[in-house]
Amino acid sequence: MSALGTSPERSDADAKLRGQAVFGADLSKTGMLWAALARSPVAAGHLRAIDPVPALRIDGVLEVVTAADVPDWRTGVIVSDTPMLAADYVAYEGEPVAIVVAESRAAAEAGARSVAVDIEPVEPVSTPEQALAPGARLVHPEWNRFAVAGGADIGRNGNVVAEVVHDPGDLDEAFAAADFVVEGTYRTPRQYQAHLEPKMALATYESGRYTIEVSHQYPFRLRDRVAQILGVAPSAVRVVGHHIGGGFGAKLDVSLEAFAALLAQRYRRPVRMQHTALEERLAAPCRANAITAVRSAVRRDGTILATDVEIVSDSGAYANNGPALSSIPMFVFGSIYRVGTARIWTRNVYTNTAPTGAYRGVNGPWLVFANERHMDAIADALGRDRREFRLASLARDGDLMRNGQPLEQVSILREALDRVDDLSGWQDAGAGELRGVGQAAAIWLTNPMPGHATVKLNEDGTATVITSATENGSGAVATGLRQIAAEALGLATDQVTVTMPDTDATGYDAG
Repeated sequence: MSALGTSPERSDADAKLRGQAVFGADLSKTGMLWAALARSPVAAGHLRAIDPVPALRIDGVLEVVTAADVPDWRTGVIVSDTPMLAADYVAYEGEPVAIVVAESRAAAEAGARSVAVDIEPVEPVSTPEQALAPGARLVHPEWNRFAVAGGADIGRNGNVVAEVVHDPGDLDEAFAAADFVVEGTYRTPRQYQAHLEPKMALATYESGRYTIEVSHQYPFRLRDRVAQILGVAPSAVRVVGHHIGGGFGAKLDVSLEAFAALLAQRYRRPVRMQHTALEERLAAPCRANAITAVRSAVRRDGTILATDVEIVSDSGAYANNGPALSSIPMFVFGSIYRVGTARIWTRNVYTNTAPTGAYRGVNGPWLVFANERHMDAIADALGRDRREFRLASLARDGDLMRNGQPLEQVSILREALDRVDDLSGWQDAGAGELRGVGQAAAIWLTNPMPGHATVKLNEDGTATVITSATENGSGAVATGLRQIAAEALGLATDQVTVTMPDTDATGYDAG
């Protein structure tokens, strides 16, 4: 019997139901120290002094580590703009300014709350509009000294972290030929990932190497980022993964791991850190807030001649992933629907707020929201049924996306919308109070990221899949990889096991 196409019991179900699965929050080691971050209480200001004495009076507190004790270079995913600890300037409320090391979690967290921080506040740049206003205060006056990966030109300028413009240059003609113009501005707030398990790290240091045990979605990226922050070779860092209590993109980059590793080296003892619920909401990278303005040139017959899109997304105080995401709008606008010639202008900006990051379909939800609401607005302006207008405007196989890539099999969208129409039964609804039915369509990109797995045949006839791909809750790795290997080897699914991630034991995998 084929192992594929079946629904076996999830391989991790029993352990999770019985409370036997080991999550990051369960980890502990003999002789372990705890550490917690003291954070800025203001959104922007000059850091004048840090007084550790109130924290050091707390029983169990060993030390208050400041910027003078840690690497003084800046690092980042693309733009190297982020200090390990703020030294003379804080850029957002919640920015780490010191680390309190203690014998217990309670002492570490009490110490972090007790560190006296003297900051001269300055007026924060709180919104993207403020960041782009003429004469706006620069979040980072030294922005042009920040290194960019590969020396790439990403359009940085002052508070603009990255800028991408797709401009075919023929919009004016199209708008001049339009019967009318439909405009809309769509504002979307930040969204917190709300994973149940907070971010954590447990680090040890031995024989010149760091070992970090975590609940993380991308162990190899974490390895490389910790190495970058500490100024060591990636081979000096080992990341061991455990069950993930929710991630949704929030656990794709570094958070506490480099702090824990540095302290493990400093004390030659295991060091554990874990966010409180307040820290998760105050300072963890969530989905970016954004402003998307869309303007369309439309004929009375419903033909969209041109679309002009201007997007401003909030990177927060540091660049993080923002520059890498600025080209995504090209894959959303002008791909689902025929929108004529299109100019797409995206800017990612600094503000004095917590840095933003990944959350399921990075940028996608607010881009699709703006796209779909704008299609509604055009249909309303034409006096046409919104569903009918969408169907008439759908892209066809062979149409080109904004990046020149031809669309394939896009006709399945029409089939899907027709099927939804049949299932909803809205056309058969009678008079009276009714429940509305909405329809929308979306397109998304796939990333050709590297993956790696080794299958080991065991002496007892079973097999082990050795990989650093991470199980995020869907069962695709813990159970799906078992099925694939079982099918290829002619084994039963329960004769195959899948390892937990370990960057020392596997080839490079994007998680």
